[in-house]
Amino acid sequence: MAAIGLLDIPPEIQLQIIEFAAETPKTLKALSLTSRSLRSIAQSVLFETLRIDLGKELRGSVNELLTNPQICAAIRFLELRGRVQNRRPCSNDVEQLSLIQERLPEMVGLRKVSIHQVILSEAFLDALLRTAANKPLQISLGCNIYPYGVIPTPHTPLRISHLHLTIDYPSLGFYRSMLHASAATLTGLRITTHGDGFMELADIDLHCLQDLTLMIQVKNEVSRTSAAAFLTAQRAIRKLVLRGRMGPLPPIPPNALPNLRELKASTKVVNQLVPGRPVEAIEVVCFQPEGGEYWFGEQVGQSTARVRKLRVHLLDAILDTRMVKRMVTILPFLESLWLPVFVDVSWPFCSITRTLVAHFPSGIPQCHRSPHFTQVPQAPTL
Repeated sequence: MAAIGLLDIPPEIQLQIIEFAAETPKTLKALSLTSRSLRSIAQSVLFETLRIDLGKELRGSVNELLTNPQICAAIRFLELRGRVQNRRPCSNDVEQLSLIQERLPEMVGLRKVSIHQVILSEAFLDALLRTAANKPLQISLGCNIYPYGVIPTPHTPLRISHLHLTIDYPSLGFYRSMLHASAATLTGLRITTHGDGFMELADIDLHCLQDLTLMIQVKNEVSRTSAAAFLTAQRAIRKLVLRGRMGPLPPIPPNALPNLRELKASTKVVNQLVPGRPVEAIEVVCFQPEGGEYWFGEQVGQSTARVRKLRVHLLDAILDTRMVKRMVTILPFLESLWLPVFVDVSWPFCSITRTLVAHFPSGIPQCHRSPHFTQVPQAPTL
């Protein structure tokens, strides 16, 4: 049998070798160094994700990596992390940002950008916004410092599909303009704020926004009113996640959130937002028993659509047989139910499993396992 070199192996076999080596970056790096014929393929996979820590001295030369056109073209996810100190960037940060901004046009495969704890220069932001105007991007911006001279305007539309923002007042004007410029393409938005910054964004019409996550850090009436105003303005939302310990929102008009399909929030907010809306999937976060033993309110059964999925996270509330019976009675059309059951399952859950099977003749629905909880054991069909 004649020997076959790597160059003569069919492309599909070469790809299988790369896929096998791609299980660990270390193996993929070794392959790129030892096989000249597979180097270009291995490097294109190895550098799909490029993370640069601006606060550390890098072992290798970022300049050598980014001057390689093949590596630049392979990058899909670019992550930049720094260490903001005294609001003044060090010279090394400025040099690395300058190099990256020069190479952004060559990152033709770039799809995601994450920037955290970086003092951004005007030139770098200009380059990033030009990139976002030319190709679809997912961008995450957290706790950075922005120059005052760079403000995107709606006259230069951006093609940002997903945006994650950590809002403080110095950056509010920049974020407001970015949302305006991305209104035609933005489908996913995640906002973390420590105050009432939502009020400044409530007049922006994000008519394509379908997936919204709000993290409110301050528990006060101003923050809740601000969040309610922002929610009321967004009519295309299909999935809503509200994080943070917060009470019920101020009254929201009945015609707000007309397309809401998935909701994750505390029991109080779930009971407030589900009635009169076509919610099909509910995720309840219980911080404490609310309303005595009946913290799972009947309002969740007032959705205009059949609730088919339910996940319950318990922190301080109590789950027992009566509560599970109440859940499946209020929501008779459940197809997927996720309940936390401790590893040392005690005797009351024997009757719980029979209750679940009675309501789900084909067997217990998807009860997923988590690091701290185990799934409800299967019981014989009644």
